[in-house]
Amino acid sequence: MRTEITDKLDRMGVAYTVKPHRNPVFTSEDAARERGVRLCQIVKTMVLSDGRQRVVVAVLPGDRRLDTKRLKKLVRVKNLKFMDQEALSRRFDMVIGAIAPIADAFESLSMFMDPAVLQEAFIDISSGSPSAGLELASADLQRLLPDAQVATISRPA
Repeated sequence: MRTEITDKLDRMGVAYTVKPHRNPVFTSEDAARERGVRLCQIVKTMVLSDGRQRVVVAVLPGDRRLDTKRLKKLVRVKNLKFMDQEALSRRFDMVIGAIAPIADAFESLSMFMDPAVLQEAFIDISSGSPSAGLELASADLQRLLPDAQVATISRPA
């Protein structure tokens, strides 16, 4: 299986394991079940907008909820809403539930990563397709996202 994400990992020399799904997945819970990992090892990537031009990417473990109040304070905006499927598709050609934090489209955007992502030695990100995930070392994810601000942006689910 090849995607933009696997191609990037290959170019960067990052070791990963492809984890095919028997069924397409669109939630962290389904991804954990399909991949046989704990929910806290699933990394979800959420894309939010202030309704104008500002887009923010939030990266957090699958077992936690995004704390939008904290994120708004960090970004210094009053309004921040999740981008819907139509907007994600139009702007980034992505599907909700299959968004990888290392997508090239995110390189110029503000990104925040919850430190809980880095507590697991190995984590699973999306391959960019609902049909498979990718397992890699959390240290490699952090290395791939040098501009991501590590900050507490989540709370227990």
